[in-house]
Amino acid sequence: MDCRNKVINNKLSLLQMEERRFFAKIRSNGGCNVKPLIGICANYLSDDTAGIAAGIGAKNQEWQMLADDYIVAIERAGGVPVILPITEDIETLTPLLHKLDGILFSGGSDMDPNYYGEYPKFGLGLIEPKRDSHELKLAQKVLFDMNVPVLGICRGMQLLTVATGGTLYQDLPSQKPEGINHSVPKAQRHHAFHPVAIEKDSLLYEIYQTDELGVNSFHHQAVKNLGQGFKATMLAPDGIIEGMELETGERFVVAVQWHPEMMEGPVSTIRPIFNAFVDRCKVASSNLMLISSDETIA
Repeated sequence: MDCRNKVINNKLSLLQMEERRFFAKIRSNGGCNVKPLIGICANYLSDDTAGIAAGIGAKNQEWQMLADDYIVAIERAGGVPVILPITEDIETLTPLLHKLDGILFSGGSDMDPNYYGEYPKFGLGLIEPKRDSHELKLAQKVLFDMNVPVLGICRGMQLLTVATGGTLYQDLPSQKPEGINHSVPKAQRHHAFHPVAIEKDSLLYEIYQTDELGVNSFHHQAVKNLGQGFKATMLAPDGIIEGMELETGERFVVAVQWHPEMMEGPVSTIRPIFNAFVDRCKVASSNLMLISSDETIA
């Protein structure tokens, strides 16, 4: 077993013990009103166009931002969204990370293929080196040094793949021309553009209780080879991986290639992924409170 997988698995016993205590507390109290703090990674743009177009920016000004859909989806599911900035030094975020109950890796630009051992191919889109460097360190810290639930969306799924040694298709139209069109930028964001098949032995099946789901599609990159410790649990009709999770299934580390945050408002049947994620984050939140309480008593 890979040493990183050992680190992840060795920390599960404490989490499982605290989960049992947490659910016992829920049963005795008749419910749980914990609102977990969930970090959502900001997008990063070195291009000044966005600020200038909105009339709030200056020439050569870089921007960090986040689509409102992520905020709304987490809040609607019962979480407290906390935007995580891209920083020069990952340790800048350490005090904040210790207070978070979950992490959502959001969508955005393409990933630099040098991180997974390839040179750029034709069709590679915008890359933001500052975000890539920051988020790869953050993803590895969250996966290997923390126990919080993780949800990856679009680029977030690709990030988790690269952070664990996997590879990507840099551009599906040129590398998989026989496949379906996965990049439909002019479609309504909540429109289900193609179905995905869900593996029954998976957290995603447990979440959606169906073996097929209609999803939107706004990506031209995708996972080629999974990272260590992950399994594919959601596939497009052409075989492209649309969802993945840890092989053990004990820790909530789930990622999807599509954008549920764009769909969950108008299409309520998409919402369970956020409900499940936030519920697991509530467990993490209560674990922290229980551990803190035990340390105080000791």
